Amino acid sequence: QINLNLKETNLELEQRRNYMEIILKNVAAGVISLDSEGKITIINKSVGKILGLEVESVLNKNYRDILPPEYLQKVEDLLQEVDRNSSLTFEKEIELPLPSGTIDLHTHITPLKDENGKYLGLVIVIEDVTELQKAQRIAAWREVARRIAHEIKNPLTPIQLSAQRLRRRYKDKFSKDGQIFNECTNTIITQVEILKNMVNEFYNFARMPATKPLPNDLNQIINETLPLYREAHKNITFHFEHPEKMPALLLDKNQIKRALINILDNAVSAIKDNGKVTIKTFYDEKLNLSGVEIADNGCGILPEEKARLFEPYFSTKKSGMGLGLTIVNSIISDHHGYIRVKDNYPKGTIFRIELPVRSS
Repeated sequence: QINLNLKETNLELEQRRNYMEIILKNVAAGVISLDSEGKITIINKSVGKILGLEVESVLNKNYRDILPPEYLQKVEDLLQEVDRNSSLTFEKEIELPLPSGTIDLHTHITPLKDENGKYLGLVIVIEDVTELQKAQRIAAWREVARRIAHEIKNPLTPIQLSAQRLRRRYKDKFSKDGQIFNECTNTIITQVEILKNMVNEFYNFARMPATKPLPNDLNQIINETLPLYREAHKNITFHFEHPEKMPALLLDKNQIKRALINILDNAVSAIKDNGKVTIKTFYDEKLNLSGVEIADNGCGILPEEKARLFEPYFSTKKSGMGLGLTIVNSIISDHHGYIRVKDNYPKGTIFRIELPVRSS
């Protein structure tokens, strides 16, 4: 009877363990358990996906032995904060630099203790909130842009009109200082026009229209966009590759065209002399994914700039407000897609847009 009860207990424990493993395997958050010595006793696949590591290679190893010095110090500082904290759980958002770029992590740490209060280890739950943080920052910047545009736009037109009126009325009456008068009024008119263009960029960013997706052919949208560039930039070769069969995608045609124009403008500005821009569409039936890659052989983008490329008002160019790629990112996000940037070898940049294939 004792052996039978023991077998039933072991079977029940095994079933519970399997059940827990299934849960950990399928939960989106990363879960790590450390024992009192710092050895990793549990780590699920989501941790590997978030941090870009092989979970099997770190299981049952002490975290101090596997973390590089720059990461180890961050973890040690975080665990010291947990020790100082008297509450049952500890939460903090941290920035973690990875080879693929900096990510924002929401950490939830719970010390484990037995019924006598003896310390047994920690359970750490991590969530990648990078996209959420980006969305919140963009929403905040949109509000700032809306207010700035509203405050600046009103006085610009009367300033410009007044300068134009002065110029028309008095340019022939200043025989001695006519050239200076002409230069000064011309400067006012030109600079006001630049300010008005900036304000329009603010407005475009702050008041993005709602997406209205309809079944559309991505290849056709690209074919409608390219002739303008081939005509305007004779020194650049625009090469378009596409598969024979591409499914119709639910797209807001005008917004996708706007996104393509912004990326093509960046590609053109990165090419100094004769260059090449390759546009390649793709369809992955297994992943139910379609999209486009736009590659140039221009000057490329520095690694430290890639992480901030889609942030509002960050620009690698001397001119412009740094809103073009932020608008692109918003458009693609509204289409439930992703945009990524990577190096084009031997030189240049590739922008990859991935869009879901949806029936409705």
